[in-house]
Amino acid sequence: MVTFYPTQTQARADAAARALRDKVLCFVVRGQSLLVFEDADVTDAGVQVPAGGVEVGETPRHAAVRELFEESGLVLSAPRHLVSYRWESQLPERLTQQVGHAVACESPASTPDIWTHHADGYAFAFRWAPALDWEMDAALPGLSPDPTSSPPSLSSQEFRA
Repeated sequence: MVTFYPTQTQARADAAARALRDKVLCFVVRGQSLLVFEDADVTDAGVQVPAGGVEVGETPRHAAVRELFEESGLVLSAPRHLVSYRWESQLPERLTQQVGHAVACESPASTPDIWTHHADGYAFAFRWAPALDWEMDAALPGLSPDPTSSPPSLSSQEFRA
């Protein structure tokens, strides 16, 4: 189940109240393409976007900049908050919960089309997925290749995945 928060501040307060760690999810766009990567050594890990935990004393914005650099080597300093959400899933052995903050960043046209970045013993193979034609618009309504558009205001909503 996914619950969307009206504000990032409310999401962070709820994470603290529930003793959940905040996470960031980085949607990096270059024109109409989305930055994705695969673990070059673990082929069944699937296609991913840069993401990670918010450290103690860090804001989600700072965490996004740090995680993006650590995982990809990119230095992008202006992440735009899209939406904050609580994700819960009952796995066979436990309930998994986290509070996430999705951010969007623009990458310059000069960013390579493909590259491999080594981090913490892993080799991440990055590429640009063509066209923002995927169905994330329902889950992340503020993600738009049009930088002049602003995300709609969100009330607390729940969606089951």
